[in-house]
Amino acid sequence: MKKHKAYESFLEREHQEKEEFGLTRRDFMKAAVATGLLTATTVLMEPITYQRGTYAAEKKLPAEYWQIASRYGEPKGGFGKPGDPVKITIGYQPYCLQCQTANITKQAKLWMKYLPKGSKVEWFRSLSGPLINNNMLAGKNMFGYMCDTPGLRCMETVEAITGCTGGYDTGEHGAMVVRKDLWDSGKVKSVKDLDGQKIGTPLGSFSHRQSLDIIDEFKIRPRLLDQSTELQVTHMRAKNIAACVTWEPYPSYLEYLGIGYRIVTGLEMKCTCSKYYPVKVPHNWITMNTTLMVQPWLRDRPDVMVGFLQAEEEARDMWNNDINLAAYYIWSDIPEFPQSVVRMTLEMNIPDGRASKNSLEHLKGIAIQWRTVKILSTQHSVDPPKLIDNFVDDRFYELACKEIREQGFWTSHKLPGFPVKLRENQKHRQNIKDYKDVRLKPAPWKQTKVKWA
Repeated sequence: MKKHKAYESFLEREHQEKEEFGLTRRDFMKAAVATGLLTATTVLMEPITYQRGTYAAEKKLPAEYWQIASRYGEPKGGFGKPGDPVKITIGYQPYCLQCQTANITKQAKLWMKYLPKGSKVEWFRSLSGPLINNNMLAGKNMFGYMCDTPGLRCMETVEAITGCTGGYDTGEHGAMVVRKDLWDSGKVKSVKDLDGQKIGTPLGSFSHRQSLDIIDEFKIRPRLLDQSTELQVTHMRAKNIAACVTWEPYPSYLEYLGIGYRIVTGLEMKCTCSKYYPVKVPHNWITMNTTLMVQPWLRDRPDVMVGFLQAEEEARDMWNNDINLAAYYIWSDIPEFPQSVVRMTLEMNIPDGRASKNSLEHLKGIAIQWRTVKILSTQHSVDPPKLIDNFVDDRFYELACKEIREQGFWTSHKLPGFPVKLRENQKHRQNIKDYKDVRLKPAPWKQTKVKWA
């Protein structure tokens, strides 16, 4: 593969960082595994009512299911036969905007509508993707929700497929947040004033990728410290760090608390994917979700895989068509965050499950970037674009959506697609003042009826 000039500068920076900090990007994933867990109070509620008898897991499976599943080998019957109840464990990040269709699916109990009667789902809460990656590798999680950076690492290390992309953000999902006292006093007036300062970011996350891209774009040399999202809040409050780079809802929460100011978001940056791969549609700095599914379950229980993807798509329906109710269910899973913050952040994301040509180009650019700095290092990623072609397989997702459309309900296919923003207000930063009067509450939910040609 012909090296881009940006590759060489990236490698040079890695060498410089090793000399200065004793840490290379090769260590990102090992460091991120040490991230702790956070347990929050959960608001209990009754599942949404539904009619049984119309979903994939309760029918005799068509040949198309097994044709797709055959890519992963002959069924071994280790997880029961189609229609049998199952027990699955799902790794998700309740405090990560990109992954919060999982919060909706969990809290609204949408999965009960689509999985075989008697099934059970355990939800493994994590603060970051690498820990879920490890659980999938150990066979503890059948599904995993991660942003694009740890998702790529998972695809090359675990027998897992990205079954749908989950969605993409407007650019506001990721942000550099400077301490409010430094901003108000004028000690920090721009990103360049953070040169040499301590900045916290979770190593191995997409936020670390954004940190490195900010360093590259603004030509600064801060001291990057490995800090989980909760540690960032603690150290920002204690004034131990000058800034942090993290994901929503934390940047908005820091502003809400009066601790931080979002000095840079992805809206003000160009996405680096185009530096490494020729993308058809250049765009601002964007991150995507990857919903990962382990191959043994894809092989043996396609009914469960399709059923869960249908539940996920209904969660996206709610997010797109009843955003206040979606915000309520997300807030009910993370009630320590103010309702106004939760509601505001939902405007920063476009829940679109499709793996389109444009979104795959974006992933290929990121894959090349991480292979260049040796974060992606296995045989699977020798050709990074091929990694994406081989391990993003949305055929079960498309089958799930086809069945939903046949019933006359909404799917992501009604959206304009990556990287297009849906509403005018998504082209600029959200302001918490616009959401101060938000009062989220439960309400009846019905899938959105639409006409399909």
